Amino acid sequence: MGRLFDFVVTFALFPSNTLLATHEIKPYKMNLIYLLPSSALFQSETSFLKGKLVRMALALLFFALAIQPNAEAGEVRTWTAADGRTLEAEFVSANERSVTLRRKTDRKRFTLPLDKISEADRNWIEEALEDQTGPGEKKPSGIFEDRLTKDWEKMEYESLKFRFYGDKKMSSKKRYPILIFLHGRGSGGTDNEKQLNGIVRNFASGGFHRENPSFILAPQCPDDTKGWNGEYLEDVIGLVKSAIKNLPVDEERVYITGVSMGGFGTWSAIAKAPELFAAAVPVCGGGNPATAKSIKDIPIWTHHGVADPIVSVEFTRRMVTALEKVQGNIKYTEYDEASGIKHDAWTPCYGNPKVYEWIYEQRKGKKVGK
Repeated sequence: MGRLFDFVVTFALFPSNTLLATHEIKPYKMNLIYLLPSSALFQSETSFLKGKLVRMALALLFFALAIQPNAEAGEVRTWTAADGRTLEAEFVSANERSVTLRRKTDRKRFTLPLDKISEADRNWIEEALEDQTGPGEKKPSGIFEDRLTKDWEKMEYESLKFRFYGDKKMSSKKRYPILIFLHGRGSGGTDNEKQLNGIVRNFASGGFHRENPSFILAPQCPDDTKGWNGEYLEDVIGLVKSAIKNLPVDEERVYITGVSMGGFGTWSAIAKAPELFAAAVPVCGGGNPATAKSIKDIPIWTHHGVADPIVSVEFTRRMVTALEKVQGNIKYTEYDEASGIKHDAWTPCYGNPKVYEWIYEQRKGKKVGK
């Protein structure tokens, strides 16, 4: 073997718990594997591991167990198995392969492979592990340095003026979603005020935001007559990329929404940079049906009123039809005439808590139920 500490140790905590993991403790060139029954003893690859050496192996083993990444124990929640069965159980610990639970009814403790539980539960565990180990510190930099103030900061990027919201309590050691809001016609210009209407302000208020903190960008289109096209659209994409680069943004949770002209802009943005966005909510807008194939994997929940006298509902219907033809990830809410909704589909849309819940559930590359 050549080195005093090059050895393999087998350890087990069965039946009360079963773990299987291998660690290489680099300073000691040591591989540790722990599994199997409580009656199992430590076994060495060579016969000379006795006495003080065994005690040293024990100490190193417990050190390895102590540093094994595990999410914090104690939370009782409903868990769903891959086959749909549910269980009320206390979360004990988890690693990248398995989760240990304690059943609420009889306090029995057991370990399940992650592939035996639902995707939603795996996401929960992933976030819990990240909360403990952290993705690494990333302090706001560039134009966003010192801008986490819990106020709507007035800022500029290329051709755009924009407002930015970030809570000063947001940790540089975590990653947060980012939401982009594109306003409609009538809120453009260069005052950096008109786009900050009640809709976008509500995104940063209430209990949902407190429980789901996120960064928010509200750019202002310099010229409403041109809409969110050309240079202005390019700069929206550039602004989002700058925010991702300079803020602790979760790149898997970049969301965009917009109303009327901003609804058209939302369709255009996801077609322009489909790899960038995790979800989109275009409201009473429209897009180019020819782009359906390139955006079909982006979760989209679009809204429009049948009686809209400004933007015909057919603009949205054409996009929905095109996406359905390519098996796109499309969800559509259409408000009939009896609803009284005209060119204000954003009122029921943003007034629906389920819309926010749906948006913030979405993650790039992971399918979440419609």
